Amino acid sequence: MAKKKIKITFAFTIISGLLIWLTLSGFEGEMQYSIGIKEVKAMGEAAFDQGLRVKGFLVPGTLQRSQNSLEVNFVIEDAGQEMAVRYAKVLPDTFKDGAEVLVVGKYQREGYFDAQILMAKCPSKYETGQEYDIKNYDPSKHIDELEGTN
Repeated sequence: MAKKKIKITFAFTIISGLLIWLTLSGFEGEMQYSIGIKEVKAMGEAAFDQGLRVKGFLVPGTLQRSQNSLEVNFVIEDAGQEMAVRYAKVLPDTFKDGAEVLVVGKYQREGYFDAQILMAKCPSKYETGQEYDIKNYDPSKHIDELEGTN
């Protein structure tokens, strides 16, 4: 009976360890953080040898579509740095001038980023674009507006 318990415990330990290892190794590739254009350019030669996730904003007016394919070329900007991007798949609906984008792919020696995946952040309908001084807020100035909503 004791040998059976030892075998079951040993098998359980091996299976649990294997499941934990598979889980952690499966997420290893997904744990890559996005970096800015400045960081990519600072990497030098190392930037060309690996897959990267680069974030930025679509520069208005830079989107150029190919007449014969899905390929598009555009420029993203982050912290004053710009990078040309090439992408050859269907664009997301949220991909518009000024949109925040994340491109996944490889930086090419020719000076452009060859994106295999492109994600455009959906702008929040709750963001107003205005900044408020909450410390000096006076609700009495808006009481008429609030009473009119009842």
